[in-house]
Amino acid sequence: FIPDRYKKHNFLQVVGRTIKTGDIEKVVENGKVYLRLTSAGKNKTERDFPITNFTKRWNRRWVIVIFDISEKSKYVRERLRIKLKSLGFGMLQKSVWISPLPIGKDMQEVIESVGLSKDAFVVEVSGFLFGSPKELVRKVWQLDKREEEYIKIKNKLDTVNQLHKNISDRMKKREGKLRKRKSYDYDIARNRRKSMRSYLEFLVNFPALPRELLPGSLQNVFSTLS
Repeated sequence: FIPDRYKKHNFLQVVGRTIKTGDIEKVVENGKVYLRLTSAGKNKTERDFPITNFTKRWNRRWVIVIFDISEKSKYVRERLRIKLKSLGFGMLQKSVWISPLPIGKDMQEVIESVGLSKDAFVVEVSGFLFGSPKELVRKVWQLDKREEEYIKIKNKLDTVNQLHKNISDRMKKREGKLRKRKSYDYDIARNRRKSMRSYLEFLVNFPALPRELLPGSLQNVFSTLS
């Protein structure tokens, strides 16, 4: 799976370089080639992208970024918002973004690197005096919409997989139907690829949040692939 915004040849070049550095490795299982993150690659990823640690237990602290950037620096302000979003922050208000991830120091470095030390501030707090953390996360990250989308995608994928199983079972009981079975298998495989693509795109855009802050239906969203 390669997101639409990436070019395939660029992706293959990155894969080649990453294999040479030992961050990923090729694994052959049942005649198929898979790419797997090595322990060294995992350590590097977790160091460079703290957002990948989202499945770890929540430390019950919030990182809050507050900024006041003038209209004449609109471009810089938008770049900061894009960066915040890419790191998993959610917008509480236009100039107030929050995250339950332990990335306060990383965010401070980002702000200093773009010269916004006087216009943006990073605060860490242990909680709020009133309100449910789960309800706050549900509202800020619009989890109701994501929940509906996930259920729709998962149901479609389950339907395609069940259809494939039913047809395979029927075809096994019949003889002389090999050509017809191949046609069924092709159609089902195509529909399954489309469903899997929708699911993977959903995962790519899913906010990095501690599992315990997610509603029950979304807590296992990353385990469905297995």
